[in-house]
Amino acid sequence: MWSPRSYIVILCLFAVALPVFLEATDHKKEKRSVECKGDNCPKSNTVELNPFRPKSCVEYYVPGKTTCGIYRLFDDYGNSFPAYCDFTSEPGTAWTLVMSYNQKNRGLPQFSKTPFKFDAPVNENSQNWNVYRLGLSRIRSLAAHSTHWRATCSYPSHGVDFTDYVRGNFKDFNVVDFLGNGECKEVEYVNIRGHRGVHLTAKFWQAENTLSLHIDSSAAGCEFNPTAGAVVSEDNFGFYAAINHKFRCTRGEGSTTQWWFGSHL
Repeated sequence: MWSPRSYIVILCLFAVALPVFLEATDHKKEKRSVECKGDNCPKSNTVELNPFRPKSCVEYYVPGKTTCGIYRLFDDYGNSFPAYCDFTSEPGTAWTLVMSYNQKNRGLPQFSKTPFKFDAPVNENSQNWNVYRLGLSRIRSLAAHSTHWRATCSYPSHGVDFTDYVRGNFKDFNVVDFLGNGECKEVEYVNIRGHRGVHLTAKFWQAENTLSLHIDSSAAGCEFNPTAGAVVSEDNFGFYAAINHKFRCTRGEGSTTQWWFGSHL
């Protein structure tokens, strides 16, 4: 049997030992917290490294090494899709194809009368040059992760030689959200049938259910004036109600038009 005196002695010893134990424990915790910093700290099993989810072709771009072709991109909702990337036509810039069609298909509503801000996909998971357009979620995602846009003529056969070509900056002219008739918009470079302009305004049209984005080179009024040699109401880079066979995009039924979004490296 323990005597009352024994209980008192044990309680006194416990009272003395407990603070020492707690102090030692706190010191170990403090020491661990000092030693464990950044990469030295143990990683939780639930933490995953950020996966590679490129939003545009520029994230794949390695100068001199990356080849043109189909790459996997992700929209802003995390959905993946195949897209054609051009890394070589303009050094230091990567371009993602948004739309391409030939003259035989110019009358389809996706190409003739649907502005970029409306959803009108065709073959968006099967890139080709003759009848292809991305859906709106992909277009908006690419625009949000691009600085520039451009239009080319017959890229598969001619590449980019800056003939019958236009390029602009989203900051100056947002081609996705623009709706208007004959408005002067800033471009970085434009060439139509040999008429060239650098950092000036050109006249653009794009209207809901009526007009896809295009320039009418027969219309004067902006800084860029390609009216010499134009046919009446000539359409360039889209719409194509009136065509000029001297313009590369409309030279023949197999001629193609491309729209791209891109960024400098």
